Amino acid sequence: VAIRREAGIEVVPHLTPRDSTISGLESLLLGAHAEGVRNVLAVTGDAPEQGDYPGTGSVYDVDAIGLVELMSRLNEGVDFHGRAIDAPTSFFPGVAVNPTADDLELEAERFRLKLEAGARFAMTQVLFDLSPLESFLERVGGSPIPLLVGVWPIRSLDLAVRVHNETPGIVVPEHVQERYRAAGPQAAAFGV
Repeated sequence: VAIRREAGIEVVPHLTPRDSTISGLESLLLGAHAEGVRNVLAVTGDAPEQGDYPGTGSVYDVDAIGLVELMSRLNEGVDFHGRAIDAPTSFFPGVAVNPTADDLELEAERFRLKLEAGARFAMTQVLFDLSPLESFLERVGGSPIPLLVGVWPIRSLDLAVRVHNETPGIVVPEHVQERYRAAGPQAAAFGV
């Protein structure tokens, strides 16, 4: 909200249902809507054990699909359980899609369910090669909603390797790593 207010630009906050109950998510969404936020990227989120908080728990009343359903219901003027709210919202829900997922069949099915739930746009993980995206779009018959492709001008081979090995869902293909290797001191320029 502060970025939107101070910079005057649209924002796309990421929201994960990992840490909040349904009522907590409704509260967060209605508060954001009251402040003018309309775009929300619904992501399931990694379990805390995969991040910096080992030993902590998760809520997960819903996943990203359920979060999109929640925003769609709020747009219809009802809460998650179908009870009327004072006024309908006007969220523009987005979803993540990963064309380099290990299980592409599952990813394609989840994308279909996200569309049925009311997704209005999608964002990919960071991609360093468009061929997995092209293959994924062939598998799902194209995208009926706008698709924003994640890009990241990595500045060094070390960072590219670390991202590939340590960031869930991001693949830096060997042929791209090799081009960073060959670029040597010009790796930052190659990244751009």
